[in-house]
Amino acid sequence: MGINLLVIESDRFFRQSLCRRLDAVPIHVFESDGNAGLKKEMKKHNIDVVLLSLGDLKAEGLGLLRQIKKLNPLTEVILLNGSSEVSLSIEGMKLGAFDDFFVPFDVGKLVDRIKDAYRRKVGKERSKKSIFQRYQDAMMAVAFAEAGEPETAVALFEETSPQSSGKKSSGKKRTAVEKRRLTSAGKGENHGSKH
Repeated sequence: MGINLLVIESDRFFRQSLCRRLDAVPIHVFESDGNAGLKKEMKKHNIDVVLLSLGDLKAEGLGLLRQIKKLNPLTEVILLNGSSEVSLSIEGMKLGAFDDFFVPFDVGKLVDRIKDAYRRKVGKERSKKSIFQRYQDAMMAVAFAEAGEPETAVALFEETSPQSSGKKSSGKKRTAVEKRRLTSAGKGENHGSKH
């Protein structure tokens, strides 16, 4: 899993300690002490998930959350906060944070939530495909079906359809019909077209 994680923490010792612990798992960890260089780090490393510590930053941290979401709305943010600042966590969740952890926390559980946040981001990216991209994917599936590989065609179709990204849709019946068309096209059957 190639997760690019940015850790934003003003306390250098805590930030470096946390980054060392997270480097032990297959996560690419980058660090920042706050506002300085945030935009550069986000673009340079294509950040998937941000750990944003609100401890010393307080309300300024919420400003950073807004900035992160403005730079890339799909980037997921996990807040790190002290239990005495619950109101900051609530406000952060309202602004679109994925989750929050109160310090001290279990690093193993934090890693699990980082992975969950990454999966959510990837799911959102898949569902944001353009109409043209979806058309290209559908044409590729049809090509496989016509080449006699209906299983590959169906797999491609399922992988690229909006229903596979976790969205609820009333298109289930249509998807089943499309699967039958793809499968029958691969078997050389002809439905409804006259030559």
